[in-house]
Amino acid sequence: MSGMTPWKWDMKDEDKDKEQLIDELKRLRRRMIKLKVSEIRYKRAKKILKKTRKKYKIAFKYAKDPILWIDTRSGLIINCNKSAEFFWEKTREELVGHHQLTLHPEEKAEYYLRAFKIQTDERYNFAYSEEKGFSYEAEIVTKSGRIISVHITASVSVIGKKRIIQEVFRDITKYKQSEDMLKKSLTFSEKLIDSIPYLIFCKDKEGVYRSCNTAFSDFVGLHKPRIIGRTDSEIFPKGFGETFHKKDEEAFESDKPKSVEEWVTYPDGRKVLLDTLRNIYHDSDGEVLGVIGISRNITESKQISEAIKKADITNRKNIMEAFKKATKNLMVAQQQLKTKNTRLNQTLEEVEEINEKIMASIRYAKVIQTSLLPNLDGSNIYLPDSFVIWKPKDVVGGDIFFKDLFTDPDSCSGFIFAVIDCTGHGVPGAFMTMIASSGLRRIVKDQGCRNPADILKQLNFIVKTSLQQDKKDTLSDDGLDAAICFVELPADGDPSMVKQQLAMGDCPLINECSLKLTFAGARLPLYYVRDDKVNVIKGDRQSIGYKRSDLNFNYTNHTLDVEKGMSFYLFSDGFVDQLGGEKRRRFGTRRFKNLLKENNRKPFSDQRKILLQAFNNYKGHNERQDDVTVLGFGF
Repeated sequence: MSGMTPWKWDMKDEDKDKEQLIDELKRLRRRMIKLKVSEIRYKRAKKILKKTRKKYKIAFKYAKDPILWIDTRSGLIINCNKSAEFFWEKTREELVGHHQLTLHPEEKAEYYLRAFKIQTDERYNFAYSEEKGFSYEAEIVTKSGRIISVHITASVSVIGKKRIIQEVFRDITKYKQSEDMLKKSLTFSEKLIDSIPYLIFCKDKEGVYRSCNTAFSDFVGLHKPRIIGRTDSEIFPKGFGETFHKKDEEAFESDKPKSVEEWVTYPDGRKVLLDTLRNIYHDSDGEVLGVIGISRNITESKQISEAIKKADITNRKNIMEAFKKATKNLMVAQQQLKTKNTRLNQTLEEVEEINEKIMASIRYAKVIQTSLLPNLDGSNIYLPDSFVIWKPKDVVGGDIFFKDLFTDPDSCSGFIFAVIDCTGHGVPGAFMTMIASSGLRRIVKDQGCRNPADILKQLNFIVKTSLQQDKKDTLSDDGLDAAICFVELPADGDPSMVKQQLAMGDCPLINECSLKLTFAGARLPLYYVRDDKVNVIKGDRQSIGYKRSDLNFNYTNHTLDVEKGMSFYLFSDGFVDQLGGEKRRRFGTRRFKNLLKENNRKPFSDQRKILLQAFNNYKGHNERQDDVTVLGFGF
């Protein structure tokens, strides 16, 4: 070995020559430069890693989706971001350190735990590979108890010596709802198509069946799964398959709905004529996807059509013959009609003549009836402050009003006012008014009766005996309702002076003295207004006349002290029973009372106009229900 040259690095520095030292120095310098570069790269990488970690922490903290870190061994949550706190409605302290089971509904927590363990089991190598991960759907429960469907994306990470699973949660509630709605919609559509009796099918451009309904399945004789994915040549006999395919090609070429009639044979041997409409369907870009066909059985209608054509020729011949006969019969009928028209015109002239006589009698009856009724122009009835409304439904009516003044110095002086509503209206009602008017005049004028209750009792006797209603075999069951008022004049007043003043339209004695008013009613009330309050005195629930009424019934008197400013109203039910308004209901007593309450302080001539206007406006185009009578007076 003494003859061998020693290695340069085995030599001592004092034994090396200058050149060797320079070479070694250069090598050391290059190594130092490499070390410096490596140090710079390390620091730079460390700085980038630090920035990356900082960015990750920020991204993790403020990520839109909720993120959790879960220890794979213990299943405990070791970290969460802000979105997770908002998502679960919990604080960080309520999430971190708790088991992941607390995130899910109790009844499903164990299921999700088993799924998580399988995914993170090292034996299956799912999540333990950093390049791999897993995802699954689950349900989570919030602090308020809301259950939310979520899609969880999980991936493995290592922090220190801990291996964790990072789970990202995404709310898929709306997606789930849409998915359920789509499933229901598809199910409904499928059932709807299956319920259609027509044959419905769908093929793609290659002629492969993609869908069909039950009717088509029955026609083919195969279940749907054995039809879908196959072509006509695979389902039908050769001749039919080629024919159907040719029809599809014609539809593709025209690119328009095309209808054809074709005879086909069912598996059971039945031959039917189908009218098939083929229509091309496209995607959103307009590219042809396939053909949809709807076939309906027109065998019976075709047979009927052929039968109609055959029968049409025969019918035309029969129609021509029938037309000739009908023409002859028509000429005969026209002649007979002409004769009948002549007779009818004669009859109409006779009817018109008879009707004119009847109307003339009714008009004269009106003259007689109105002669019994004073002040039909609506002016005052003795009292300066008074009015009357009398409107029969027909030419003559079943309503009347009565007035009389007693100025006999030897007996009680005063006014009598009465409103009477007889059975029905028109001519029958007018006959009843004659009986009632005659009876009233006999009781009041001839017998001098001033007591309203006695007047009603005597009138009841007159009506029942006049119509023989006191006998069992009578046919009449008619009667009337009435309201009577007697206003007693002061005993110290001069009756002749009162009568003279009333004739002049004013009576200071009435306005200055204290008066008394006595009222009695047979089913009709008295309304009076004092201090703008409407008061009602009801009549007895006993009509006058009629079979069922009591001949010996005693009516009740009601006495009032008349004060200055009071107003009184008697009326039949024709006003309040009138139908009208938007809902065609009764005018009603409430609406009538409001009218009196709002207008009782106005002059009585104005009150009459207001009542008539309100009645006509409410009635509108409706028919008048009954005769209308309203009598108002005041002091």
